Parts: sequence; C-alpha cells; structure tokens
Amino acid sequence: MSTIQKDHWNPVLYDEQHSFVSKFGSSLIDYLAPKKGENILDVGCGSGDLAQKLQIPEQVL
Repeated sequence: MSTIQKDHWNPVLYDEQHSFVSKFGSSLIDYLAPKKGENILDVGCGSGDLAQKLQIPEQVL
C-alpha cells in the first residue's frame, strides 16, 4: 500500500521564493482604496500580507 504525502503551506518559504508577487501587487492597494463597509476578496494570494494591508484600522474610520 502506498502512502499519500500531503503538501503543507509554508508562508515563510513562499515569501522567500515568491516575494515579487506581493511587491507587484502592492500597487493595487492604492488603486482599490478600501473604504469602510466594502468587501474585497483575496483568493489564494500568497501569504496574506496584501490582505492584511487591505484592512482598515478602526481608529482611521
């Protein structure tokens, strides 16, 4: 019987090898200009660093 090996997500490894994705996408934050009440879907976009930048701090609102 063979064993199935599952891949495990490693965000550190992703950032080390694919940091260009976040650098390239960071200009979209200004373009999207998130506002209170809006929803922006981040689907499978790396380690989540850009999604974190999309969050609007409460003190700004």
